[in-house]
Amino acid sequence: MTVYDRSSLPSRPEPWLTSKKNNPIVRDGQTTTNVGNNNDDVATTNQKVLDAARLIGMTRVGSSAAVSPDGTTAVFHVSDYDFDLKKSNHQLWLADLTLASTLDDDAIRRHAHLRKLARLDGRVVAAILAVGKRLAFLSDRNAGNDKKKKTRVWVLPLDGPGEASLLAEFPISVGDLEWTDRGGLVVSASVYVDQRAADEQEKHPMAATADRDGALADADAMGGLNAVLYRKLPVREWDRWLDAKMAHPFYVPLGDDVDDGANALPPSSFNASNAQDLLEGIPTAVPSGAFGGSEDWSISRQGHVAFSARPPLAPDEAWTTNRNIYLKRNHLQKQRGEGEKNNDDEDSDDPLGICLTSDNPGYDTNPTFSPDGKRLAWLTMAGPAYEADAIGIRVYDLETGIASTLLEAEAEWEYSPHSLTWSKDGRRLYFTADIRSRGALCSIDATTGAKGGIAIHTSESSLSLHGEIDANDGQRSFLTTMQSLTMPSELFITTTTAKDTKDEGATQRQLTHFNTGTIAETSLGRPGEIIYKGAKDEDVQAWFIRPAGLSVEEEERINGGGEPTKKYPLAVIYHGGPQGSTGDDWHYRWNLQYYASMGFAVLAPNFHGSTGFGHQFCRDISQNWEIGGIDTIDGVRASLEKYPWLDPEQVVGLGASYGGYTSNWLNGNAPKGMFKALVCHCGTFDLRSSYYSTEELFFMETEFGGPAYTERSLQKDSSYQKYTPSAKVHEWETPTLVIHGARDFRLLESEGISTFTALQRRNVPSQLLYLPTENHHCLNYQNSMVWHETVISWIREWTSLSSEGKDGSC
Repeated sequence: MTVYDRSSLPSRPEPWLTSKKNNPIVRDGQTTTNVGNNNDDVATTNQKVLDAARLIGMTRVGSSAAVSPDGTTAVFHVSDYDFDLKKSNHQLWLADLTLASTLDDDAIRRHAHLRKLARLDGRVVAAILAVGKRLAFLSDRNAGNDKKKKTRVWVLPLDGPGEASLLAEFPISVGDLEWTDRGGLVVSASVYVDQRAADEQEKHPMAATADRDGALADADAMGGLNAVLYRKLPVREWDRWLDAKMAHPFYVPLGDDVDDGANALPPSSFNASNAQDLLEGIPTAVPSGAFGGSEDWSISRQGHVAFSARPPLAPDEAWTTNRNIYLKRNHLQKQRGEGEKNNDDEDSDDPLGICLTSDNPGYDTNPTFSPDGKRLAWLTMAGPAYEADAIGIRVYDLETGIASTLLEAEAEWEYSPHSLTWSKDGRRLYFTADIRSRGALCSIDATTGAKGGIAIHTSESSLSLHGEIDANDGQRSFLTTMQSLTMPSELFITTTTAKDTKDEGATQRQLTHFNTGTIAETSLGRPGEIIYKGAKDEDVQAWFIRPAGLSVEEEERINGGGEPTKKYPLAVIYHGGPQGSTGDDWHYRWNLQYYASMGFAVLAPNFHGSTGFGHQFCRDISQNWEIGGIDTIDGVRASLEKYPWLDPEQVVGLGASYGGYTSNWLNGNAPKGMFKALVCHCGTFDLRSSYYSTEELFFMETEFGGPAYTERSLQKDSSYQKYTPSAKVHEWETPTLVIHGARDFRLLESEGISTFTALQRRNVPSQLLYLPTENHHCLNYQNSMVWHETVISWIREWTSLSSEGKDGSC
């Protein structure tokens, strides 16, 4: 009887359950030891390995948080994953900030100042504080007998026990909930903006959208018809095909029976039919893009509205980045029939309002009104097709009609602000910036701008800003989220000092400790930095994580000339972008400690092209994509020279997006034998094919010097030809794990399939992990478990950490 080796057939893993934690892994009927248990240095301690289940099972804190107007309380979102139920548990918590200021550190660690408000069945989209004693939030939880998964607005009392009640339901799902100073709420919703919608203006846009979507979903009525005709680019965005719907912000005023929203908030006060489309059917999207949110609009206390939006139906939308700031004065009053237009109304002829940035062809984003509503600030980029250009700050005075520059991009600062928040007194603007691979809190005087100095308040870990708590004695306190290479996100109170005119630093007090105990019993590597000479003979910074179990004493003994008792493999992780950085933060997809806990030393270079090291350093990679790979090779050499306990025969490389491109580039360009294995997640195989399939043409044209069909692009020394990984497939020899998501429209799945095909035809050991429901990232927790286990098994197979030898299969 013939016996077939069926191990090469496609396989599907089973869902990961809590009972499987630290137990043997079963793959295709074969049992292997849990990868974490093979780190002998860790096994001799009482600490636990940061395996995939432990990493993914961490409590996630503060993705959404808000401070009450009086600064006495804060509400924040917490979630964790239930492996057995295979779903996330979402909770809303309240922090008593006044009480916290009186407690010692032990009481804070016990969470004496925290109270769980609700455990929610559905996915929480946002959570914000209403004026007074109520909390409004968005959730797709069930509403009574209605089992339809639709996001609605719910309300919850803050001052005591109570169940969440439905506040407002709309014909379609809504997002981006925000309370306004005028006593209403704003939500976003995707509505039809085509000619049919314009011809049916008598019908509410949300109701009309629900009716049209319902008709399209009627399979019997449609008879199987499912076709879309496109007449211009783009046709896709991130992970979805575009249609005639665009996101618009809707304003819902409070009813007259509500006293400033402070007490009762009956559902009758929020009549969904009164939701006013602030864009009035204009065919442009706000929020804009796949990652836009409520930061794309701002509403002043006087009723002025500002938007960040693309020019409607711009014919060059696919290959430019242009987004303008539009101002509609007294817009809420006009929509409600309050007040009359006057001779000073600058926006009377333009349905979007006055365009404040008509002379700038690049990104203008994050409009935000000052607390008194008299000034409007925003972030600005100059480049018409460069999404990573230097960012400046502009301010428009509504009384004088004059716009001025607070921070001139590049000329006045070597870093870029990435958010914008006014202080409560309107004197300063606070923002975060990527500074040497750390998310720093910074600020600038709202009148003198950069000429008065730019304060960098934090220089360690990475921070996100949620809101100001209070200001006194020359100090300001903020609710922030902090994270680092050794700490998952937790809430902190960050207090800036002195006059904010120079780098005075800040004090920080940890407000939550959801993961403190777990981290304390988890074996992590010691993080550090190395600086080495890379391309252009310039300094390159890289994170270097020692493998868990390598003690300070042992490393010092070896550095002093002692012989290493063992040598460790090196995992080199190169980030995507390429304009981005590997930061001092806790990542759930590319967590450096995951590999260090498994017994690898980890090198993460911030190569030329990385943000946070000056604008020119970032620009150096455009039209020179090999520079990241050259810096990576130089980083490997520098690490092997500096650390004698590393094994030069056991170096592996991993990356996603540009990092996936780097894996493919290294396969044909790295010194022979430098890398024993590679991982390519959503990486580029051929630059010209990527140009014609991506949904982000402006990126490709900036990075490679124009379209891929020009005479220049066809020349052998052009960026498209010179740096494409496919040009050196004939030299590929390194075993490679290829990973790709079917919904990745940034880098189409054909790039991953092409990479795998090339490897297989060259008889290079390789595997393809295909993720049918994932986009450019791997987001589903069960898929993430498979992703982590597959990656770590692959790189262990080609290093000394393997328990199964090194016989890879094609």
